[in-house]
Amino acid sequence: MGKHLLLDVSETGVRHSVEIDDDGDGFTSIEYQSGELESEILDGCAQLRGLVQRKGAHFQHAARIPIVTYELWKKEWAAGPCKTIPWPQFEVTKLNSRDNCNLRTGHQRSAFGKLL
Repeated sequence: MGKHLLLDVSETGVRHSVEIDDDGDGFTSIEYQSGELESEILDGCAQLRGLVQRKGAHFQHAARIPIVTYELWKKEWAAGPCKTIPWPQFEVTKLNSRDNCNLRTGHQRSAFGKLL
């Protein structure tokens, strides 16, 4: 196992570190966000869903996404879908999926045009 170095801890609580290979020829970048911090984000989303948002307003809060999840989505998009759909549409698709419904702060799904 190689050497593990902590680079920094961001304001959002994400720990950035690298693990250097034993031979020193390569490294692995690691981002870690505690489950406690993600729980706070999910609790905040649930609280915001409980607030009434005025329909037809120019601005409605759509979601809160943990930074590590956001970065994973960006990597997934860059690995293939970037050739067929733009990032905003991919992001809306992710937010509208059943797996990520707990990240939404509104009561309804987002439309692609409305999130831009």
